[in-house]
Amino acid sequence: MFKIFALIFICVGIYLGMNYSDEIESIMDTDVFEQVQDKVENSKDLVIDKLEEAKN
Repeated sequence: MFKIFALIFICVGIYLGMNYSDEIESIMDTDVFEQVQDKVENSKDLVIDKLEEAKN
């Protein structure tokens, strides 16, 4: 049953990727998306630092 759901989600993802690839690429090239990526990377580094401090 779960394999069918996974297959359906994969097919929907492929369909959306093929039909809306230009729109997805234009969204990913915006400054706002780049700012979000930078914030995520900074947050990831902060979390890793906090985990290392907690180990010691």
